[in-house]
Amino acid sequence: MRKQRSTWRWILAIAILALVWRWCRSSDERIEATLHVKLAPGAARDWTPPFDDATLLDAEPLFVRPATALAEERVTATTLSGQPMPDLSAWRRVRVKGTRKVIDHELARLRARDDVMTAFEAPTPELPFVPGSTTTSGSCPVRTPPYHERQGYLRPAPAGIDAPFAWAKPGGRGDAVWFADVEGAWNTAHEDLPADRIRAIGRPMRSRDWEMHGTAVLGEVLSRENDLGMVGIAPNVGRVITSSIAGISAAAAIDRAQAELRAGDVLLIELHAIGPRGRFLPMEFWDDVFEVLQIASARGVVVVEAAGNGAEDLDHEAYGGKLDRRKRDSGAIMVGAGAPALEGWTDRSRLDFSNYGSRVDVQGWGRMVATLDYGDLQGCDAAQRKYTDLFGGTSSASPIVAGAALLVESIVKTEKGCPLSPRDLRTLLVETGSPQTDGPHGRAKQNIGPRPDLSGAIEGARAFPVRCAR
Repeated sequence: MRKQRSTWRWILAIAILALVWRWCRSSDERIEATLHVKLAPGAARDWTPPFDDATLLDAEPLFVRPATALAEERVTATTLSGQPMPDLSAWRRVRVKGTRKVIDHELARLRARDDVMTAFEAPTPELPFVPGSTTTSGSCPVRTPPYHERQGYLRPAPAGIDAPFAWAKPGGRGDAVWFADVEGAWNTAHEDLPADRIRAIGRPMRSRDWEMHGTAVLGEVLSRENDLGMVGIAPNVGRVITSSIAGISAAAAIDRAQAELRAGDVLLIELHAIGPRGRFLPMEFWDDVFEVLQIASARGVVVVEAAGNGAEDLDHEAYGGKLDRRKRDSGAIMVGAGAPALEGWTDRSRLDFSNYGSRVDVQGWGRMVATLDYGDLQGCDAAQRKYTDLFGGTSSASPIVAGAALLVESIVKTEKGCPLSPRDLRTLLVETGSPQTDGPHGRAKQNIGPRPDLSGAIEGARAFPVRCAR
C-alpha cells in the first residue's frame, strides 16, 4: 500500500512539473498581435509606436481609403447631422511581436500617452452563425423546385414580416435602393442569385464555411424572383456590394462598403467577436467600428448589425456603457435572434444564444430559415445548386431585418423622392413591429425587440418626414 501511494505521489509531482513547465513556456512564447490605435489631435503624421520591449512589425493607417476621401466624407457627415464626426484618418493598425506580458505592458503604455486617445488589441471577427445540421441531403432533382413555402419569415405578421404586402407597392421589391453585405466570402455563381448586380470589394476569404454563410445571407435578401429555389425579401435591389474582411480590419471593410452607398441604402454587418467577458459581442463595441457606423448613419446609410450570439446582457457593467444608447449611439439597427413561428418553438421569444439588452432594436427568425447553400434541403454536388432550411443565429435574423429596411426605404423613396433617416426608420420598425414574447429561455424583459411588420411600417411611414440631402 505504501509503495502504491509513493507511485501516485510521483505521478502527481510529474504532472505538476509538466503544467508549470508548460505555463512558463507559454508565458515566454513570442506571439504576433495587431493593435488598433487612435491618435490624439496634433499627433505627428509620421507617428511611430514607441515600444521598449515589443518588436514593431509594421504600422500603417487602419482605414485603407485615401485620407482625402475620409476627410471629405467627415465634412459631409458633420454637415448633414449637425454633430461633429470622428476623424478616421487618426487610426493606426500596428502589428507587434512579443510575449503576452510584454504586449499587454506596451498597450498600457500606449493608453497612457498624451498623443494616443485609445488603443486596444484588434478583435477577431467571426460569423454569428448557429449550425442547423451537418448532414447533406441526398436530394438533387434535375431542376430545382420552388421552396418558397418554406420561407415562413415572409408571411404576414406576426409570423413573418409580411413581405407580400410590400411587394404590392410601387418600389416594393427594393428597386430604388442598394444593398451591401460585410463578411468574408460568397458564391455569387449560385443559380438563385443575380450575379450581374453583385460587385465585390476586396478579395474573398478562401473558406467554404465563409462562402456558404455569405451565400445564405444574400439568399434571404435577394434570391431571384423565379420559379425555382427561394425568393428574396428584396429581389429587385438595384446594386449589391460584397465587402470582405480578408486581410483588413472589420472597420476598414465596413468603411469601404458604406462609401459605396447612398442615403436610404442598407449595409449589413454579419460579424461578431469575443469581448472582455469572453462572450460574443456586436462589432460596434470596438471604437473603430463604432466611428465608421456613426459616419455612415450620419450620411443616411441604414446600418443593420447582428447583436451577436453571446447569450449576453449587453447592458452589463463590464462594457462601460459602450452598448448603452443613452451614452453613445452609432445609429445602427441592432438585431437579436427570435424563435420562428413554427411548431415546437415559442414564436418571437428570445433564443438561448442571442444577446439582449436595451441596445437591441428588433429581431428576426434565428432558427429554421430557408435560404441558399449548405445543402441540407437540396444537396447537389454543385455548390450553386445547394439549399438549406436550417440557417440560424443572429446571422439569419439580421438579413430579414435588412430586407425589411430595404423595402421600406425603397417604397418611401419611390413615393416621396427621398428616404427616411436611419434613426426614423429604426424607430418606425420598433414602434410598428410584432412584440417580443416570453419564452423558455427568458422573459421578454430580456429585450431583443419586436419582429418588423412591413404592413404596419409602410402605413406608419407616412407620419415620418423625409430629408433630401442637398
